[in-house]
Amino acid sequence: MAKAFLFDGTGLLYRAFYAIDQSLSTTTGIPTGALYGLARMLLKFIKEHIKVGEDYCAFVVDVKGGSTYRKELYEKYKAHRPETPEPLLKQIGIVGELVDGFGIKLLRIPGYEADDVIATLSKRFEKEKDTLGISEINVVTSDKDLLQLVNENISVWRIEKGVTDIRKYTVRDVFERYGVYPHQIIDYLALVGDASDNIPGVPGIGEKTAVKLLQDFGSVENALRNQNRIPEKVREKLLSYLEDYELSKKLVELNCEIDIPIDLKELKYQGFKPAELLEVLKKFEFASIIKELQLSSSLEKTMEYRVISKESEFKRLLEEIERAKKIAIDLETSSLDPFSGKIVGVSIAVDEGRAYYIPVAHLDGPNASIDTVKKFLKDTVSTTKFGGHNLKFDIKFLRRLGIEPEYPTFDTMIEAYLLNPNEKRFNLDEMALKFLGYKMMSYEEVMQGALPLFAGDFSYVPVERAARYSCEDADMSLRIHNKLYPVIYSNEMVELYEKIELPLVSVLAQMELNGVFFDTQYLSALSVEMERKLSSLSQRIYEIAGEPFNLNSPKQVGYILFEKLKLPVMKSTNTGAYSTDVEVLENLAPDFEIARLLLEYRKIQKLKSTYVDAIPTMVNKYTGRVHASFNQTGTATGRLSSSDPNLQNLPGRTDEGREIRMAVKPQKENWWILGADYSQIELRVLAHMSEDEELIKAFSDNRDIHLETAKKIFGVSDEFVNESMRRIGKMVNFAIVYGVSPYGLSRRIGLDVKETRRIIDAYFNTYKGVQSYIATMKEFARKNGYVKTMFGRRREVPQINAKDPNIRAEGERIAINTPIQGTAADIMKIAMIRIHERLKKANLKSMMILQVHDELVFEVPDDELEMMKDIVKTEMENAVKLRVPLMVDVYVEKYML
Repeated sequence: MAKAFLFDGTGLLYRAFYAIDQSLSTTTGIPTGALYGLARMLLKFIKEHIKVGEDYCAFVVDVKGGSTYRKELYEKYKAHRPETPEPLLKQIGIVGELVDGFGIKLLRIPGYEADDVIATLSKRFEKEKDTLGISEINVVTSDKDLLQLVNENISVWRIEKGVTDIRKYTVRDVFERYGVYPHQIIDYLALVGDASDNIPGVPGIGEKTAVKLLQDFGSVENALRNQNRIPEKVREKLLSYLEDYELSKKLVELNCEIDIPIDLKELKYQGFKPAELLEVLKKFEFASIIKELQLSSSLEKTMEYRVISKESEFKRLLEEIERAKKIAIDLETSSLDPFSGKIVGVSIAVDEGRAYYIPVAHLDGPNASIDTVKKFLKDTVSTTKFGGHNLKFDIKFLRRLGIEPEYPTFDTMIEAYLLNPNEKRFNLDEMALKFLGYKMMSYEEVMQGALPLFAGDFSYVPVERAARYSCEDADMSLRIHNKLYPVIYSNEMVELYEKIELPLVSVLAQMELNGVFFDTQYLSALSVEMERKLSSLSQRIYEIAGEPFNLNSPKQVGYILFEKLKLPVMKSTNTGAYSTDVEVLENLAPDFEIARLLLEYRKIQKLKSTYVDAIPTMVNKYTGRVHASFNQTGTATGRLSSSDPNLQNLPGRTDEGREIRMAVKPQKENWWILGADYSQIELRVLAHMSEDEELIKAFSDNRDIHLETAKKIFGVSDEFVNESMRRIGKMVNFAIVYGVSPYGLSRRIGLDVKETRRIIDAYFNTYKGVQSYIATMKEFARKNGYVKTMFGRRREVPQINAKDPNIRAEGERIAINTPIQGTAADIMKIAMIRIHERLKKANLKSMMILQVHDELVFEVPDDELEMMKDIVKTEMENAVKLRVPLMVDVYVEKYML
């Protein structure tokens, strides 16, 4: 038999909004977290519970604005509710598009809340269940008020956790959960009240008292008939606030008699509407749902892909390229490694749906000659028209072929990142689904046409199959660019994109090709020394513990520390086990030697496994160097990130860290390591952006800013500032930049919260411009939903308007820090581009090998050393003009300091 499903749309949207990452938004800035959560809920029900052509569905939402009979009954009803967050309001306004795409009827009845409409529909379905052939009615909500509808025919599904953890409530379930039956829920709610809806209830009667009263008497009405049996205190409260109870009951009782002008047969579910749903999912950029539902736009009719290999065909293609506004290029290679791999094929998209594939090294041919292709590629990438997706990869292979391309004119991976830096994935196939609703041929699918023992080598793929796959890559890149570039323009990020991010693609490609030389013999010796230290530490730990145990087992460490040695327990894990994390050990370390030794053991072990032992395994056999990736799209602030291995995480200048950094050396004799480090760049950016007079003067006079801050917060003169006070001054400076709270600062500097609050107040009394800047950034973020760097880089900050104070505080930290950290990152990128250009122009052999946040590292031959010191310092210090000077510290050594 059929079932009916009634969705409490308003409640579910609210639930999804607070359960899903609120930073989710489209590239055009539409917030989508609540819509995504709702889509997941609906999808779960459609897949698991709702039968197409048999069951009935309705999605009910409140009418925005206007009055309801409850407001007329009680003016203060819902008066204390905070205003609906703007991002949620926007999503409520467009939810109808999503619901309609899923094929579900959306209902709004003026003058009534969604709960009343659902109550009326559920009772109508109950009355007509025999006529409609319905066996059960299901209400889906996040609100406990609707539990009053539960009976043998009506069940309520409540969202218990997240957006898809849903529990079905029958009569028995309601009683097990609340201790009362569904027909008693109205009385229960009227007694306990509801602060969120401003329903008064009976003051002094809580949940336990209400349950006991209803279990003893069945109803409040019956209890009042037997007043003498009610405990005196409860009776006094009930009689004193009887009017409040009666009002509350009217407010919580659902209206089941609304006139809803609809034939229930209209609610029969006929399935989602593929074309409409695809357009909606594209609009909201829900690629994962498009993929899950296997929806796809029919672009094949507009695709014209051709294979060319003859010289005469290249001439005509070059003429087409000259006529094209922009072209997209994509290389297919035999390996991801540009030193061992070769170019197998090249695809060029000259317009949307029009692309060419040039086979170069396929086993089955026909292949164009490598000389012809090389000349063609030189002509093609010397234009300022070419773009693509993740072009850093292609540029590395082109450079290995001896081709030096101009800066690309577009890169869709960077475009998508700039428009939504909070995103984590920028794969082309996912972007095609998200922006075009098109499912691309996957790499696995194309490789199915290769010989069985192809070992991942693209040269085994038949040419026609390779052409379809590769041309599609180039074609989709061009289509996506045409869709995203106008948004880049409207968001005023063209200069950031074209003057910083696109030129940086070539810089990073060269830096990755340069790689970093590590002295593996030195690392091998260091590994032996570290193993000796670990052995010595473990023996001493065993002596204190009185027995050997697994130092890498949190369970065994917890047993030794807290059960055997009876150390004070600091905290537990989510599973209830003893926590032995770094914070716990650091708290114990001042008083207990074993905690200090465990911290030392873990530190050395991590350095050994992460760097000393791992790096030698990553050395490229063709170059003898480590070629890490530097990612432009890895952080929301604009900073670069590094992977395979993460060289930006090289340990700092501690004793152990310095030992590892010393492994970075020049590969050739008579070469040097040149390092250049921006001095306090983020604080200088803060001085510029805040226009704080004290900060600007301190930096302009080249004073020690940490000492200056220490003087102000401790109220002493220079000669009384000791090293500990300066250290606190330094931590306070950076804490302000990162928006750290007094509590967070207290944990960092070891003082109580009251003292750190006093310190922060003293800081702001000195640097009033900084305090004003922070307030301005917070207000700008609240009003606009995003913040910007000095160069126009945007980051959405929906968290700043969150109801949860912890989430809101995180939004405030982002609003304060992103403009500063992002501007500093942009300045570093400008410096890298300018230095790269100077190296090319002067045809120098020196190589940029590393960028670690505020530091650039080079390998430099003897005869270029003085020139390089001047180039690097000049370009870094003059990358941009601020209200304070940019200062760079340069060192020259035989290893990395």
